[in-house]
Formats: sequence, C-alpha cells, structure tokens
Amino acid sequence: MNHETRAEINLDNLSYNIRAIQQKVSPSRVIPVVKADAYGHGAVPVSRRLAKEGFTMVAVSRLEEAMELRESGVVQSILIFGRLFPDEIPAAIKAGFRLTVCGAEDIRWIEEAAQEQPALVHVNLDTGMGRMGLIHHQASQCFDELVKAEHCTWEGLYSHFSTSDESDKEYACLQLSRFREILDRARSLTEKPSIAHMANSGAILDIPESYFDAVRPGILMYGHYPSNETSHAIEPRQVMTLKTFVAHIREMPEGYPISYGRRWVTRMPTKIAVLPLGYADGIDRRFSNTGEVLIHGRRYPMVGTITMDYCMVEVGDEPIRPGDEAIIWGESAQGTVPLLEVAEKIGTIPYELTCGVSKRIKRVYLGDS
Repeated sequence: MNHETRAEINLDNLSYNIRAIQQKVSPSRVIPVVKADAYGHGAVPVSRRLAKEGFTMVAVSRLEEAMELRESGVVQSILIFGRLFPDEIPAAIKAGFRLTVCGAEDIRWIEEAAQEQPALVHVNLDTGMGRMGLIHHQASQCFDELVKAEHCTWEGLYSHFSTSDESDKEYACLQLSRFREILDRARSLTEKPSIAHMANSGAILDIPESYFDAVRPGILMYGHYPSNETSHAIEPRQVMTLKTFVAHIREMPEGYPISYGRRWVTRMPTKIAVLPLGYADGIDRRFSNTGEVLIHGRRYPMVGTITMDYCMVEVGDEPIRPGDEAIIWGESAQGTVPLLEVAEKIGTIPYELTCGVSKRIKRVYLGDS
C-alpha cells in the first residue's frame, strides 16, 4: 500500500464535469478557468485534458500562469483576467495571450507596447462586483478609445457576478441588466466584440439568461457547488481526493491533553490516531476539534489543535492500525466526503480548501492527462 499523503486528481471526473457543463450551456462555448494552478489541481495536466476534450480557450489570472502553461506545451488560447503592468505587456502580446482591458490607460499601454503583432483584448466591465474592470457608466469613453486603437483587436466583453451563488438573485439580475445594456451599446459600434461572457459556476447552474457567447466554469468544473444555496442542475463528480494514512496509534489515559494549548482532553481511556498532515499541507487550524476524517468507511473527529505536520483523530477502541487510509475529502472506495460539507464546518468555501493544498502534497493523476 502506498503510505503517502497525496491529492488524487481524477481527470476522468474532470472530463465528466466539463462535458455536463457544455451540454447544459450549449450552444454557448465554455472557457474553463484554470487560474491558481487550476484551483490546486494542477493547471498543466488539467489544461492538457481540457485540450483533449476539445476546449480551445482557458483562463488564468496572471501572466506567469499563462507563461507556465505555454512553456509546458499547452496549446489553447489563454485569457488573462488580471490587469498587466506596462513591462509585462510586450511578452504577453508576443505569446498571443488574450489581454484584459480595464480602462483607457490599459489601451494606451497596449498601443505603446504593440508593434507589428496586434493584441487580442477582452474588456472587463464592472457591473457591480467592485473589484476590477471598467465601471459600467464609463463604458462609452473607453469603447471610443478602443475603436480608434491601431493595435488592439477587440475580441471580448465580459463581467463577473458577485452573488450568483446566493438564493436571492435580485442583485445578480441587476448586474445582468447592466451588462446587457452595455453589450447592446458595444455591438452597435463599427468595431465590436465577438465574444460576450459573464456566467461563472453559480450562474451556469441558475441563470441561463447569462450564458451569452461563452461561460466560465471554475469550482463547478472541479466537482463542487459554489455554495449550498445554488440548485443542483448539474451533479458534478469531485476531482480531488485528499488522503493520507495513519502514522501512529497511541493509547491515551483519561484526562490527557492532546496537542498545543491543551484545547482537547481525553474524557476516558481512548486511542488517538496520528495523521502526517497539518497546516503546512493545507489543513486549516480551524479544523481543530471540528474536522472529521473517514477511516474504514466511518467518520472520526479531529481532536486537539492542528499542528504544522500532524493532526490527531480520536478513534476510541476501533481496530484501526498504522498504515490505514484516511480520507479528508473526496471520493474513494470507502465512501464520499463532500468538500462543500467539509468547508462549511469551518466557515469557508471549497475554493479556499483546494487552493490551500500545499506544494508538498504530491498530486497523483488518475486517467491520462
């Protein structure tokens, strides 16, 4: 048995999810989001599998993420969401990446950086997210600049929902109406975008009016609902299973404190399983006295403070031995531990947990990448 802490990445489940998404949104195209190392799953193998499935564009957040993909032989078109600085733009244009424009200043930077090769750009329209992009009531001036630009080829217009994963869709509908209004204005121009995209995972599930020309699945593609307030219009399969093994079994007397700070004390004689997995691996300290682990198909509580390299699990008098497999989340022969459920135990979201699985956890890919 492989006694190695690892994150198993099931690429067949990834394919199942992305096909289900494509079927739901058709005829709109799908732009898979592989930023943050594909939410911790591995951007290069994930993108390679997506290429095999026929997806011709992926999206990342930063130039270095796009460069890593291209240098690893990933062939798809790559959209960079993040705003680039002037010194980054020449390399991005040379590589043929799709650049995000957030305002007239970006257009000027691109015009100065571009030479013979035109830059393909997507305008990020802020319809109410309040993070990045062109504020919707400033669109006309920027569009005029873009139409006049010599080196910018206007390929896309996009926006991002801030509340599509909530049951109350009132604000999402307001954002959608703002986007429609600006999109209509853009498409009346002599130079106009050919791709409009807005729907993220929550909107893919619940707001079909937002599909436009393309959608951008993130967490849904990796097998998780963005929250417990969305519908289950698609039933995804979890792509990542985080697993470890029991390193040590300790028989502890009643009244014995476990781990730093003595925040948990045995209530009776019991056995404690020590797992070689801690906050340096991505097991948040909020799991202290809150988390659970699946061993032999049964859940056991994490007890005591999560440490850098280890966590402790109370297993009572159960016949658990060193080397036994322990599932933190995901799908296994033992059973399934939904990541959304795990995340909600500590008041967070699935995105944070998969992104937080550290580099020292080996990724093992199931299915050809």
